[in-house]
Amino acid sequence: MHLIGALALGLAIVGCKKGDTGPAGPAGTANVIYSEWFTPNPYIKDTVFGIWGFKYNKAAPAITQQVLDSGSVLTYGKLLGYNPSVWPANTVQQMPIEITYNQGGVTTDTWSARLSPGNLQIRFVNDRNIYTSIATQHQFRYIIIPGGNKAGARVARQSYEEVCRTYGIPE
Repeated sequence: MHLIGALALGLAIVGCKKGDTGPAGPAGTANVIYSEWFTPNPYIKDTVFGIWGFKYNKAAPAITQQVLDSGSVLTYGKLLGYNPSVWPANTVQQMPIEITYNQGGVTTDTWSARLSPGNLQIRFVNDRNIYTSIATQHQFRYIIIPGGNKAGARVARQSYEEVCRTYGIPE
């Protein structure tokens, strides 16, 4: 009788095997924050050391001093106000973005992102000061990867599509 009980217990243990653990997702995925695409309007014209620029300040309360000290903030531009031969439609690139083209001579436009607690500033400059205004179709978004995420440095070198895929962010 003890043999039958031991056999039944053995079968029960083997039959109740725990399922396999699936692959782990990236560390900190649940804490990643991303903005919707936004279109700056209006830009404010400024001059720094004789170079005209245009800036837009976006309130971003999730960009905290702690994030700036120990995390990553990736900013992307979708520059929809350019001729598609200069910047193809719906192309997304991490900032800063430099675009060189010929408009009465070789010229370079530079788009940059400046971060401070609670704020993201988008800034545009042209190396020849040829613009008195700029198109307002351009779109931007940011992705915050908090500190403590081992993937942060690696992700900063990935393409926009790879970052979205890694963190489950809709493009």
